[in-house]
Amino acid sequence: IGRMFEVAMLKKFGPATLSEHYAEFDTICDATQERQDAVTELVEKKDIDFVLVVGGFDSSNTAHLKEIPDKFNVVSYHIDRAERILPDNSIQHRLVDGTVVTTPNFLKKGPLTIGVTSGASTPDKSLEDALERIFLLHKIL
Repeated sequence: IGRMFEVAMLKKFGPATLSEHYAEFDTICDATQERQDAVTELVEKKDIDFVLVVGGFDSSNTAHLKEIPDKFNVVSYHIDRAERILPDNSIQHRLVDGTVVTTPNFLKKGPLTIGVTSGASTPDKSLEDALERIFLLHKIL
């Protein structure tokens, strides 16, 4: 849409004054920016076992939340639903490149510190269900 608008302004005003009538910039909603800032702050400390990212595999904002821990070499798992956390202590998760893989034994015995985030449009229930599975699974390890 932005490109169509730019072409329309170019036709109406010409290239010499286009910048007076059209500007393009990236926008991000407050909820998404707050999540990205929080995840960045969390992984900069590097005192967590992993980050759980919950949200749709087709969400670019959620996918970006997965990229942040990767940049800091912090383990992270992007799941789109709680059922990706399996009873055998494995997790099916999406990598940054879009591949869905299964990681065995993703929870360790003993104390865990987990960072948790979700996409801005991810229902709270999805996050709650995923955490419930982790708590139950960790309890029986």
